[in-house]
Order: sequence, then C-alpha cells, then structure tokens
Amino acid sequence: MVGDRIRKLRKERGLSQEKLGFKSDLHYTHIGAIERAEKNWSIDTLVKVAEGLNVTVNDLLSLPSKPEDIRSLKKSVITEINESSPAALKIFSDMVRGVKSMEANLTIQKKSKKK
Repeated sequence: MVGDRIRKLRKERGLSQEKLGFKSDLHYTHIGAIERAEKNWSIDTLVKVAEGLNVTVNDLLSLPSKPEDIRSLKKSVITEINESSPAALKIFSDMVRGVKSMEANLTIQKKSKKK
C-alpha cells in the first residue's frame, strides 16, 4: 500500500527510482524494494522519502476511500496476519490497540476544539 503510493507520487513527479533515492539519501534499490513491498520501511525511511517527494509522511500513508481499495487492504492485512508468527501477532495486536487509542484521542480533541 505505502509502496504503491510512493511509486504513484514518484511517477507523478517524473522521478526515477535513482533520482528519488538521491533526493531521499537512500539507495535506489531500497526505493524499488519498498515500492514492490519486498522490504519493510521504517519511520526514518518514510520521512526521507517524503522529503524527497516534497510531501508529508501523511501523504504517503493516505487511507483508501474507494470500497474496492478498502476490501483489498482488508484482504492484504488478513493474509499478513495469517502468515505471522505468534510474536508478530502480539506486536500487531499492540499496534492496533495503540492506533485505536490515538484515534480516540484525536476524536476527543476535535470535539473539544469545536466547543
């Protein structure tokens, strides 16, 4: 998902993987591996890529809005879960709880700003 987004933004800007790698201070093969979902990315890597593309990290993590994209994302997540080790499942579970907590806090903050 993130890799597809990076590829789309890179191509929209007319950048090769090599040029994006240079602008991001990453090796171009690393850019390609991320785009093909062959390599995991770190927050540091996303920040570098976002800077190279002149976008925010949020732009790289934009959520799908079309129903078919949401279905595809759910299917992808389920596949990843099914192929994960027990340790990875625990980490995933903790991450989901953390994201839900952050989401709840953001909702509360938005409501309090409206008052």
